[in-house]
Amino acid sequence: MPTAQPAGNNEERNDMYRPPREEEPQVSFDDLMERLRSSIPQIPGLGGGSPAFLVAIIVLVFAVIWLATGIYTVGPDEQAAVKTFGEFQRIDQQGFHYHWPSPIGHRDVVAVTTTRRLEIGFRSNSGGTAAQKVESESLMITGDENIVDVEAVVQYRIINLRDFLYSVDDPGDPDRNISAGRPDGRTLRDIAETAIRQVIGARNIDDVLTAEKEQVANDILLKIRELASEYRTGLEIQTVLLQNVNPPAEVQDAFEDVVRANEERERTINLAQAYEADQLPRAQGQAAQITEEAEAFKLGRVAEAQGEAQGFLALLEGYRSSPDVTRRRLYLEAIEDILPGIKKFIIDDQGVLPLLPLDGSSATPSTGGAQ
Repeated sequence: MPTAQPAGNNEERNDMYRPPREEEPQVSFDDLMERLRSSIPQIPGLGGGSPAFLVAIIVLVFAVIWLATGIYTVGPDEQAAVKTFGEFQRIDQQGFHYHWPSPIGHRDVVAVTTTRRLEIGFRSNSGGTAAQKVESESLMITGDENIVDVEAVVQYRIINLRDFLYSVDDPGDPDRNISAGRPDGRTLRDIAETAIRQVIGARNIDDVLTAEKEQVANDILLKIRELASEYRTGLEIQTVLLQNVNPPAEVQDAFEDVVRANEERERTINLAQAYEADQLPRAQGQAAQITEEAEAFKLGRVAEAQGEAQGFLALLEGYRSSPDVTRRRLYLEAIEDILPGIKKFIIDDQGVLPLLPLDGSSATPSTGGAQ
């Protein structure tokens, strides 16, 4: 059975196999300067070996490097705002540019053609997961004192880089990684939320949910543009999209019943209008036909009455010129009308004479008796 060895023996054994360590040489500042001085070529007349010359060379190198940092490029979709000693100087467009480097000069290169978005009432999640609701932003009161849940997306871009960078002091928006000092952070969110609440608060709930949803979005867009211009944000609001406009979940079923009833009403109105469009032309055609028939009947009766009046006037004129002849003619015509189809005779002081037709015809009726 092996016996335990004292600890001291193990340490001595380890020291026996440890290789000797070489001590690292210590380099002093004077040695470093001497090496640097020896590496610089001697230039006659400039005192290349003096410490002042070495310091000048080092300062010159750092100055060149510092000045070179003032070179910068601006991409096709970018603009650069340039300041000198904190005062705005100019806006640089695409290409290579130079300006005093920091701390004398400062530049901000920003993408200005990119369309950005602001979400109101919800926050999108990466990876295709469901969006997160923000009820403090989405719940609003309509003009008829109902509550709606509004989700909207505001799309915008930068049109004035100077105002965008230097006109508004903004705390930023961590949800969208917007740094402090940019107006599309909390400032734009407050502007958008204010505009949406103002427009929704002036409308009835039916207008917001169904009938005038597009007009509501357009009114919100105009209001946000007005406020963004008033605050000098340097932003152009391009579109406002109302993603979802719904009543609160507690009364969702009741509102859906109302929507279905409205749709049924619209369907009934459409059917009635279609029936009207079918029946009205028919009724108008029949009315036109009756009107034309009545007009023709009127013209016939008027013409007949005028003919009778003319005949009566002619008869009156004849009566005035020959009363006895006219009276007898009227008598004979009346007899013909009263006793049609009968052979008639006239008995007077002259004797018996047959009554001939006044129209000049010689035809006699087939039957008849003497009178």
